[in-house]
Amino acid sequence: MVEQVISKVLMEMMGKGIDELKAVLYCVLSGYDISEKSTELQSVDESWKEELGAFLVRKRVEGRSDGTIEQYNLHLSRMLRYINKPAKEITESDLFMYISMYKKQRNVSSVYLDNIRLVFSSFFGWLNNKGYIAKNPAAGLDPIKAEKRIKKPLSDTELETLRRKCVIKRDIALIEFLYSTGVRASELIALNRQDIDFNSMDAVVYGKGAKERETYLNAAACMHLKEYLNTRTDGNEALFVSLKAPHDRLTVSGVEEILRRLGKATGIEKVHPHRFRRTMATNILNKGMPIEEVKEILGHAKLDTTLIYCQVNKENVKHHHRKYMSA
Repeated sequence: MVEQVISKVLMEMMGKGIDELKAVLYCVLSGYDISEKSTELQSVDESWKEELGAFLVRKRVEGRSDGTIEQYNLHLSRMLRYINKPAKEITESDLFMYISMYKKQRNVSSVYLDNIRLVFSSFFGWLNNKGYIAKNPAAGLDPIKAEKRIKKPLSDTELETLRRKCVIKRDIALIEFLYSTGVRASELIALNRQDIDFNSMDAVVYGKGAKERETYLNAAACMHLKEYLNTRTDGNEALFVSLKAPHDRLTVSGVEEILRRLGKATGIEKVHPHRFRRTMATNILNKGMPIEEVKEILGHAKLDTTLIYCQVNKENVKHHHRKYMSA
């Protein structure tokens, strides 16, 4: 019913200004009996807990990370508690109103909001497939459009500036390792000393979906990593640790803070782990590595994801156009 009323208002407002909104609302709403929702304490429905638990177990079996499972649980629990209905009674209108409220109250980006929509779609799609509900209420939710901004990699000058600003052996080893391997921050912090093979200059990491892949170190990454490890006197097996005792394994937030400080010290904006990943991918693509091999290095399941990471050098495009289009 709410969706029908909104649709009528929107149709009546086509080509009209804001000043006419009041008149349109009076006209449209005159055909409805409107009463304020009761503010009395309502009973709390938690019939969805078993279904949510089964869904999360399924996602864990599929190999989703703990962080991803936590995000699924957070967004779904929050939505289900707010709507306060059994899952089988939730409608597309309920979800649309919740998403609209969420955006207004939390002022989140369209990209973030669309990720929440995808979580809802996955959950209700699974319920529908398993026969828990007759219809998927999220099926009609349109993707939330967001402005696509090109996320720039670090330039050669910026990369060198960051290198020269490092006064701690751990920090130069960290940025060289990130740049050479293109690993995610979560993959980096899970590595141990024995995971590195300096002879073959590679390492095995476990990425998203518990997928194993091989990553590679260049000469600079090997050299700085060896120097860093030789300075350590702690017994922690972790590849990168904190400087202060008891020298705990670095966390994702710890890595981000190290890079944030380097960025602030050099005046370079948005220095974070993923930017080194993007920089590596862009550089090896522009130097001629096939996109399929770049995909394998990054551990992507789809080629489209790799293309998002890689910013093609326009000069290379121009050069190859002349080369292949010449008479």
